[in-house]
Amino acid sequence: MKEQQKLTNLNTMKVISRSSIPVISSVMIDNVAHNLGQLLDFRKHSNLASFIPENARPSFAWTKLRPNEELAAHEHPTSSMIIICEGQGEVFGDCEQELIAGDIVIVPPHHKHGFWGRGENGFWALSIQFEGAGLYENVENARVHFIEEGKTPQNNNFSVLLDDQKYFMDSFKSHPLIQLVHSTSKEDTATHGRLLEALNIWGNWFQRIIYLRAAVGGSKTYQDLAEQHILEEVGHNTSLLKMRGNKAITLNDPILDATASWFFEKMLSSTIEEKTVLVHFVLEGAGEIFHTEALHLFGNSSHFKTHVEEDENHFEIGAHVLEASGDYDIERLRVVLSRGWEMFNLLLSRIAYFAEHGYVEQVTHPIYEKAS
Repeated sequence: MKEQQKLTNLNTMKVISRSSIPVISSVMIDNVAHNLGQLLDFRKHSNLASFIPENARPSFAWTKLRPNEELAAHEHPTSSMIIICEGQGEVFGDCEQELIAGDIVIVPPHHKHGFWGRGENGFWALSIQFEGAGLYENVENARVHFIEEGKTPQNNNFSVLLDDQKYFMDSFKSHPLIQLVHSTSKEDTATHGRLLEALNIWGNWFQRIIYLRAAVGGSKTYQDLAEQHILEEVGHNTSLLKMRGNKAITLNDPILDATASWFFEKMLSSTIEEKTVLVHFVLEGAGEIFHTEALHLFGNSSHFKTHVEEDENHFEIGAHVLEASGDYDIERLRVVLSRGWEMFNLLLSRIAYFAEHGYVEQVTHPIYEKAS
């Protein structure tokens, strides 16, 4: 119940006033107080701290609406933050409120919202997204869906979830890990070895995830799906270990482990429908693309050939079972799908970085280094 309440809170559109953010007026450095004027750190506000991801690829854009100019109601698959920097405006849709300079509008994925410019000059605002391309970074394929007047998003239509999945899978094809397997030569055995080592860590986690998913149970249809999944996946981590010559794993990356354990924990706290989205849409959807592309490097490996042959329909089978059940909350599943892809993209980015560089960044802020 606690986890569900936390997710619900994060899935609420809000306006945060500048005056509600705690003020920091000075800082002590080397026992000397330094004046800061008024510094309002977004992470000092509980709602903003929960909304802003710890690791992100942010996009920034200025946006302006003239007086009585409208940005029509729309939605998008990624979280967005709009900071009103100058002037006055109004937000409408899932949240309706007048806006003044200093207000921050936080928009979770798939929330209906639009804006009006108000006052004498309208407003200037800063639009921020935290993962993937900016909303209009690619103007020929903008990441927004405008809603016809008088209509609401078809949140009960399963095809909406499938459209989201197609977007995430298409985006994943340009992920750093996919770029790495295409740019690495077949003779670069050092990079191959590091990539396989990091994949072995994830492979071990994936085995735990699918076993836990089956262990916690569910209706017969979902339980059959989980047990069949195990039969097709069991032992893939050990086959990868053999491919590596049974070498010990030396990589120790807390972020990789933390993102992997996020999926493990979700097998305990999520609904059976949410688990299906995380396992079959996110993990298997990304796996289907990666293992196919990895044949560029490991085409003579039975491990990768087996994955491509056996994993081809795992996403489609999970989607079929979920749609046939008819018992789901599409809006909630869209949020779970978006967060799942965000977490898995981060996990695979760590794998790609280690494979390419031979280490991972584990930076501690200087203030904490001094304390130790």
